[in-house]
Amino acid sequence: MQGLVILGAGLSGLGCALNAPGAKIFEAQSHLGGHAYSHQQDGVYFDQGAHISHSKNPTFVEMIKKSAKDVVEIPKSHVQNYYQGKWFTYPVQNHLHEQPLEVKTAALQDLIDAHLEQAANPKTPENYLEWCIAQYGDFLTEKFYKVYTKKYWRCEMQDLSIDWLGGRLLPSQLHKIIAGSLGPQPESQAAFAAFRYPAQGGFFGFFESLYKGLDISTKMKAVEIDPIKQWVKFENGQKEHYQHLASSIPLNQLIRIIKDAPATIQQAAEKLRCTKLLCVNLVINQPKLTDNHWFYIYDPEVEFSRVSVPSNLSPVALAEGKTALQAEIFRRDDEDLNIDELVEHAVQQLSKMLNFRVIEDIQSINHIFVPRAYILSDHQRATAVSEITAWLKQFNIITMGLYGRWNYIWSDVAFHQGQEAANKITEQKYDSAGNIARSSRIQRAG
Repeated sequence: MQGLVILGAGLSGLGCALNAPGAKIFEAQSHLGGHAYSHQQDGVYFDQGAHISHSKNPTFVEMIKKSAKDVVEIPKSHVQNYYQGKWFTYPVQNHLHEQPLEVKTAALQDLIDAHLEQAANPKTPENYLEWCIAQYGDFLTEKFYKVYTKKYWRCEMQDLSIDWLGGRLLPSQLHKIIAGSLGPQPESQAAFAAFRYPAQGGFFGFFESLYKGLDISTKMKAVEIDPIKQWVKFENGQKEHYQHLASSIPLNQLIRIIKDAPATIQQAAEKLRCTKLLCVNLVINQPKLTDNHWFYIYDPEVEFSRVSVPSNLSPVALAEGKTALQAEIFRRDDEDLNIDELVEHAVQQLSKMLNFRVIEDIQSINHIFVPRAYILSDHQRATAVSEITAWLKQFNIITMGLYGRWNYIWSDVAFHQGQEAANKITEQKYDSAGNIARSSRIQRAG
């Protein structure tokens, strides 16, 4: 589509460009893929945090499998939790038989009480804390979920809304929990029971070939946008005029570079929060240190919240006799992060957890820093995003993707939002001069 400029070459930018032939993509980074990119370190591909495909969209699945060519299908995920030196199956509430008697008893009593209370006095939870208590009871919420929330989301449970939970944390099913307290049960409720992963190239292997033939310029960071004159200025001084603009760059960053954005819109943009991520990547000269595909760590003194095992996701991607590990350390966007110190701590803590020797067994240590990891779905997010996107609509600027819409979404949804953006642009109405019809009331800084 001539005249369409796409900011960002992540999955939503890819979806938009594939549905709009002739569009120009400008990417600030030196690589494509956005958050879905995989970094090759010491011959191993490490993603930007744990990434898998569990999409149920048949069209999307067919596309990425055809693109990757060789795909590993995992019929049953192996996921555990680690806490105070003990391993237990994820999710904890469905496997209470693995817990000490006093933990199991307290958890069941509180959970049943919570369900009886909800049945007697139905109440819609207003935040994540209330949702967890209603689903799992006070004991499990306090002992596990509250501890993990502070590590992973870097905030209190009551500070999070519940609009991000769909498909991630599943509502409790009392009969399953009671059965799971008596002994092992078939796990059908886990959010990612089955998934797929490329045999080669990391998660980005699903998408890399799809970028071929597209008009993409990398190392092109947008620094100013004039929505009236319809141009984007880049860090190197280049200006690109457009008729249509689709953006997947972070929504708060987009507002900062739009010329004369009103103070109210700037203030809304500054309310948007996220976490940042340090991935500590190791290749260990020991075979299969764990059977897990990934696992979660609850101990507050352990820096990392989650560890993925790339060598178990794609066994052919690493030489036999070795294990690849990635530990994820989260901080809020306004928190300091000492990379060298955190890497050192993570290596020491992982070695004790998985029983390998730091000096003798480690082949390589690398890291990936992700300045924006996950969107914080706090109570300000939805209103701020709605206010910003409504204002952008006046200028026919469409946003899309994880950061462009500032919403916690899966990869297939990000790609689909890009497709939808292209479709909306093609459906836009034009005036008699062939220009895009604009609102007669355009709000500017005043």
